[in-house]
Amino acid sequence: MISRSKSWLLLTAITLLVVACSEQESSPAMPSATQAGSGTSSSDTPKGLDYAFYKESVEPIFIRYRGGFVGSDTACVACHTVQANAPLGLVPLTEANGEVFWTEAQSQENFQNVAMLVNPSAPETSRLLMAPLAPTAGGESHSGGIFWDSTNHSEYRLISEWIASGDPNAGAEPIVDVDFAFFRSCVQPIFVNPIDNAMPCTECHSGQFAVPPPENSYWTVQQSEQAFEELLSFVDPGRPDYSRFLHKPLHPDAGGDLMHNGGRRWYSKDDPERQALEAWVRGDSTGDQCPSALQFDNPPRS
Repeated sequence: MISRSKSWLLLTAITLLVVACSEQESSPAMPSATQAGSGTSSSDTPKGLDYAFYKESVEPIFIRYRGGFVGSDTACVACHTVQANAPLGLVPLTEANGEVFWTEAQSQENFQNVAMLVNPSAPETSRLLMAPLAPTAGGESHSGGIFWDSTNHSEYRLISEWIASGDPNAGAEPIVDVDFAFFRSCVQPIFVNPIDNAMPCTECHSGQFAVPPPENSYWTVQQSEQAFEELLSFVDPGRPDYSRFLHKPLHPDAGGDLMHNGGRRWYSKDDPERQALEAWVRGDSTGDQCPSALQFDNPPRS
């Protein structure tokens, strides 16, 4: 594996060197459901997905040049290899002889991770399709921007047909519920209780999940519900390692993201507060009884 700082340089090189691929309006070719590449049948691959078609037609979409460096103007790899929190876990690219690429072994690893985000039994519900799709077309919020304005976009159709070619009995990953009561009692106070050398979350995220509480009082249930719904955009239920909520405030030396303007709240994954939050994201912590690492006197309870 290459370092994250070098990975960022490689991704920049990709953006500068890869030739833009214009969108094709013709219908994409249907992937084969009989061969998965390397002599392996699709029945032996995750969810019966066609690996050969993935490598040839789906994986190149992740490095497709889009004309810029931010949001929907940049390639998927700009966030999904550098950011440790990205659910679409792409392996950092390899550099050799002036080129950047994924090796066969790396593509196989990418394939395993991508398969976790698809649902052959109902392709349109796959996270791989929902995130880059405009909410007006049925998609979800995506911090990387909107790539597809409609389900008729050629990239959407190609990926959708690839997913549909998988095992029709293979569904989505099990859904884990994160508990609202635990959030309201134990998680939400974190936002107004900063540590040394870090700003309170409300400083930057007051318009999102870190809604300031009423003066000298606790949040109302309605305020907590609003904050909870906003925070879920940064939480991958059941998968702490892919939750931005747990990676942004974590120091890069401990595996956190490279950038967080609010400072670093945790310098180790073993931090008791972070471990308590991991248990919540996994779905293990429920109710209003808080572990010692998540007990705060501020704001006061009414």
